[in-house]
Amino acid sequence: MTTMWTRQAIDAAIDRRALERSGVSAGLLELDDHPGRRLLDGAKLTGATAQSWAKASAELAGLWTVFEAYQQVLDRVSAMRGGPKTKLGDRELAAMADLLTGRSVELPRQAVPFERRGLLDPASTQDLLTLDEAVESMARTYDMVKKVAVDAENAWNRLLEPLDDLQAKARAARATADQVGAGGDPVFDRLAGIEKQVSDMRRQALTDPLGMVGGASALTPARVAGLLGQLADVQTELDQALVARTEFDQRLAGLQDVIVRIARAEAEAEQVRVTVREKIAAPKLPPASAAAAHLRGKVAELERERSGQSWTLLGRNLSALEKNSRLILENAQKRIAQIREPLDRRDELRGLLEAYRARAARHGVAEAPVLTALYQSVHDRLWSAPCDLTAAEAGVREYLAAVGAALPSMS
Repeated sequence: MTTMWTRQAIDAAIDRRALERSGVSAGLLELDDHPGRRLLDGAKLTGATAQSWAKASAELAGLWTVFEAYQQVLDRVSAMRGGPKTKLGDRELAAMADLLTGRSVELPRQAVPFERRGLLDPASTQDLLTLDEAVESMARTYDMVKKVAVDAENAWNRLLEPLDDLQAKARAARATADQVGAGGDPVFDRLAGIEKQVSDMRRQALTDPLGMVGGASALTPARVAGLLGQLADVQTELDQALVARTEFDQRLAGLQDVIVRIARAEAEAEQVRVTVREKIAAPKLPPASAAAAHLRGKVAELERERSGQSWTLLGRNLSALEKNSRLILENAQKRIAQIREPLDRRDELRGLLEAYRARAARHGVAEAPVLTALYQSVHDRLWSAPCDLTAAEAGVREYLAAVGAALPSMS
């Protein structure tokens, strides 16, 4: 039994469809203005993003085609309805009802490829949809296209912030490298390698954001952190090189002053060595040092390398030479005391001998024949040159023991 549509029912259906069309139109316009969709339309896409957007773009074009056919049906119904005073008979109501409920949405005819047609098959086909089917089709396509646009925008936002940070730090390092000047140091090659990686990743992020957030080439936090660490190391080396270039002459002058002090210490050590050998028999002395001459040669090498080597290498070499020179100066000053030690020991023994003789004198035993003989023997050893320290030390111990033995007899 065929349901008869009243004018009121037709008007209610028209109003509902008009509201529906307004919502569909607003959604499509919002999608058309979405930043992700605009970026996808404007970018030269590659990889997974290009594939996804090619499919989504084709679906979006089909959505607009369905929407146009959908609107045509609604426009026909609206035209047939006319104004409030338009008289509608059963035939007009039935025709409008058929448009509103039947397969009235006519999509463009689609050619059927020859290889897919049978002998009696038509060369083209045409899909007919109801208004509800048209809306359902548009909603499915809208959700699919929207997802691609939103995913792409989210991917761009996620990728470009860390890559912009990387790029800014790479540019800062390059600016420092330009100040340092060209050279053969590996740090320049490392910087160029990092710059290429950042550039490649940024280009891939712009052209294939969906591929860049997943898969083997994904821009992971660990990958970003690794490059940031490498850049920090490069920046540190370049900063040191720039400091080396700026302060080279001043630091070199300071280094030469240290070498002068080393040379003086070495000369003083040799003077003391001569004295010790004159005063002490068979002294055990540390070997002589000629570090100042060696360091002067190293400074001359630095000055020659100044025009050919990179400042990163020169800076490292200069820092190493400064550190080594300070250590050599410290050792040279210690060596003076080490060489003088036999003389100091002789003087210590002399003082000890005299202190115990004074003690013996206070107790009235200094002139005892045994003590007098021992004292004179040890005194002769200590005040003769070269002094036999081993024998003198044994004599001092013997004298001290004799004084100690003599003192109780006075109690």
